[in-house]
Amino acid sequence: MPIKFQFGHSKVINNFAGLAIHDDAIYFQELGDDEKPIRSITIPLDEGCVINGSIKDFDMLEAAFLKLRRETGRINEPVSIGIPSHDTVIRPLNFPRMSLDDIKSTLALNFDEYFPFSSSDAVFDALIIQTPDEAESSDEITVLTAVARINMIERLLDISRKTGIPAGAVEPLIFAMTRSAPEALEGLSIFAEAHSIVTTWNGNGIYFRAASNLRGMQDIMSTVQYIENQYRRFKIEHLVLEGLDFQISSTSEINVINMTDKFFAARGLALRNRSSIPALDIRPREYVELEQRRYAFNPTRLTMWVMLAAFFMLSLGTIGFAVQNIGRIINDIELLREDVNELTNKRLRLSQDNARLENQRHKTEKIIEFFQSDIPALEVMSALEANAGTGIKFDNADFSRNLSIVTVVIDGRASDEESVINLTEGLKASGLFHRVMLPISQKDALKRITFKLVLTVRSVS
Repeated sequence: MPIKFQFGHSKVINNFAGLAIHDDAIYFQELGDDEKPIRSITIPLDEGCVINGSIKDFDMLEAAFLKLRRETGRINEPVSIGIPSHDTVIRPLNFPRMSLDDIKSTLALNFDEYFPFSSSDAVFDALIIQTPDEAESSDEITVLTAVARINMIERLLDISRKTGIPAGAVEPLIFAMTRSAPEALEGLSIFAEAHSIVTTWNGNGIYFRAASNLRGMQDIMSTVQYIENQYRRFKIEHLVLEGLDFQISSTSEINVINMTDKFFAARGLALRNRSSIPALDIRPREYVELEQRRYAFNPTRLTMWVMLAAFFMLSLGTIGFAVQNIGRIINDIELLREDVNELTNKRLRLSQDNARLENQRHKTEKIIEFFQSDIPALEVMSALEANAGTGIKFDNADFSRNLSIVTVVIDGRASDEESVINLTEGLKASGLFHRVMLPISQKDALKRITFKLVLTVRSVS
């Protein structure tokens, strides 16, 4: 829903400006009521300010914002700011059907299960999206989440405030980019820029993939193959390349669109409140509420409230008494609701702590049992730790022995199949194992990869 602002007069200004932070420059575009550009401005960034899709030097960024502010003059409308791909983590997650507020509360309580850093260091936003297989799973909904480091967002908002460029929203650049192309509203489509690949389904971002430096079609086509394997009844219809000049086989049925407009992402940011595609905003909630209160104030509204207060003061005493009692009852209800919510949250946290401690106890007992036996558990666990990437988690390890042969069965989880393959290859090359059987993998209810790996130790005396 568009946020509206008044500055002491009747004219209402909507958010029709976007500022995109790319590796080489910041791009600003302001749109008119007909969605045509009023002005488009490019401010080059000094080398080292943004590297591989991540902001590295905020002093350089502040200098670029100041240059933009001098060129634009006073900016009255709030500006949607898009941050580079590698400064955010975007993931679609599955939840039982519940309200979005309940989902956000659940995410806040179990943040470290979904994201690689703690909730105290992060800000996030979420929205409910549609996926191609939504009709087949009526008991679940898909929620798109975007997460960023809170200190990075706060520094960006501080620059925005100091340079006089009001931030109406902060969202991932690759997510906003899709609003610039009508292809985002048509079936399955792929969007790619230098550091990210995103898949959309009828305007909803359903799959996001980060790339260190996209140089060819291999990563894009592997994404196409992965998505079409996930949703076998559908095919990728469009491939939109932003700032890339890749060639695709002429036999492919995919429609390739090369976007040469440097303001492609800035336009998508400016369209956030005028598009049917939903939007994310990863500003801290307290900042958003403060800005809304700040811009909502004006002398006309103050005069209206004074007149309204005078009217009620001159009204019948019984009406005033009734209003006073209704307000007290509402406050009591809100206090009771807050108490119930607090107790519910405490119960959930205690339940989660009990489950976590019980699970840790079982793991600890197994570890002690392994190290007290003559099975080479330490060597096996060291090899697993040395070859596991950041996307691998081990849930269980069962050791068995037949004469001098030790067999180890590993159960674990991974963020993607490539991490499992890398683990298998690393264990083969370690020299510790006589045999490493190919892992059996599948997806759990949260769309994560679960796998089972069978290892045979070379020799045990």
